[in-house]
Amino acid sequence: MTKPAEDAQHSRKQRPVTFDPKLELFQDNLQLVTLTFGIVLYTDALFSENANAINACYDRFLSLCPESELRFYATENMRRHKPVTKRALAMLPTWLKPGAPPREYFAIELKNGQAYQDAPTFSFKVCGGEPGSTLRQSGQPNMVKMAFPAQWGSERSGDMLKLVQDLCSFFPFKSGLAGFSFECSRYASEASQSHAWAASMRHPGIDIPRIPEDGRALGQDGLKGVGWLTILGNYFVNLLGGVESIRRGLSNDIEILEVSHGMILRAGAAPALGDVNSADRLPLYREIYRLLASWIGLASERTLAFNLAENYVERTERWFKRLADE
Repeated sequence: MTKPAEDAQHSRKQRPVTFDPKLELFQDNLQLVTLTFGIVLYTDALFSENANAINACYDRFLSLCPESELRFYATENMRRHKPVTKRALAMLPTWLKPGAPPREYFAIELKNGQAYQDAPTFSFKVCGGEPGSTLRQSGQPNMVKMAFPAQWGSERSGDMLKLVQDLCSFFPFKSGLAGFSFECSRYASEASQSHAWAASMRHPGIDIPRIPEDGRALGQDGLKGVGWLTILGNYFVNLLGGVESIRRGLSNDIEILEVSHGMILRAGAAPALGDVNSADRLPLYREIYRLLASWIGLASERTLAFNLAENYVERTERWFKRLADE
């Protein structure tokens, strides 16, 4: 078993990876779809009761993304992103301070980009409902999401693994994903989601996170899908019969990393895009999908459809099943 530190050292020696520019979408001088290395963690825990963990997530993000990169922000009651200020950068820690006024929601996104409409390369987003909120009443999980340059997934895979393990050591997750993902502009949702859907169907290693839509899909008992790192909290580990049962059900090529609140299933040394047109079908991702298919199916049944021009319900169902055996 390779140690994460050795992976990190090896990953820094890898040659730069060039991604096909057609994976991303540009229109009218705006970047509507960006390929990133994304991390999403879902939890049942209240943010107000886990302030230290949420602040630590933010601190870990800022340790990798300079504040100068973050140019725009939006909260749950803003119709569009606005230029970042020092006050905006301090909003989340201020909301989470001891004695701060109670909030119905903890929701903010900080991101980079040349224009506020751009899909970012760097992004930090939280979405959490407190008691009495619509999100909480509907049973949706709270979420923390990060995005980094896609090249980091290939060139700094060890660093990204270490980051996820670090987050999982203190964040009370129920599930999560890490790997290649698409950031889609919310200001041109049909164009961006249509492009991301088509690219992800061809390259099934790419996730398309949608916040807060994914919360409705997951509820209390669903899973979003499979990534390079598929993160399972103790709730799902127990449903699967425990760590040893999971080990017996997976090949030795899938590494199981135990962490404080559950486990991480690692599908290979670094994240992969896959390409069904070239018979690169991501067998390790598909093996994990088979293990988790019933819980991914629950999310598929509850999700809001992608904003596509036609056949959006059927095509959304196909996307959730894109790693299923045919």
